[in-house]
Amino acid sequence: MKLFSSIKLLAITATAIGFSALPGLAQTTFSDIEGNVYKTEIEEGASKDIVKGFPDGTFRPDETVSREQAAAMIVQAINSIVAIDINSRPPQRTVQPFSDVPDDRWSAKAINWMQWNLYPANVSQLTGNFRPEDPITRIELVEFLRRTGELVSLKLTGSPELDETVEPIAFSDVVGYNEVLTSQMSAFCRVASPLNEEGDAFAPDEQATRDYAVAAIVRAVTCESQEQPSS
Repeated sequence: MKLFSSIKLLAITATAIGFSALPGLAQTTFSDIEGNVYKTEIEEGASKDIVKGFPDGTFRPDETVSREQAAAMIVQAINSIVAIDINSRPPQRTVQPFSDVPDDRWSAKAINWMQWNLYPANVSQLTGNFRPEDPITRIELVEFLRRTGELVSLKLTGSPELDETVEPIAFSDVVGYNEVLTSQMSAFCRVASPLNEEGDAFAPDEQATRDYAVAAIVRAVTCESQEQPSS
């Protein structure tokens, strides 16, 4: 099977965000992120072709991210760490494609790959609608990234276990499963972090902005290999 090339992934990601995917137009610095708390991760994400800016040189950090844009960025991010086959499907799986993601949709390959490779068999998320154009919430993004981190960890270390690299955060506005999820992912290189990196609120139902989305994705895929943060 043919490996999913970086050029194809780059084209998908660029289409998602509305600008040219030509390699010559790649940029890693932007005119509107100076002072942004996620500046370092934004530039790292751009250097890995996870995300790009706009023709006017801006990044537009406060714009929201759709669920399909998040899927495209996550697949590209995984591919930047471990080579993947965009057409790979685990054996003995009978999952039906999402009914609202036709094969000719620009994001279909990325969404289908996530469906087949990031989710276990026999769970309810594998049928029905993906809602590709809906803005992704912060908690939805972190759920995607827990599975992303587990896959990358499995590829790099042989185990899907996510190591606790920093002290977990007890967010003030999450309960039940979301509390467990955000605590785990806050301890994993701060993939889950407070809204705007301030206070103790996670804001689970807030729509994820471009700056946080890219930062969280970069943290999730690089956590196993990077020098761990001290706080």
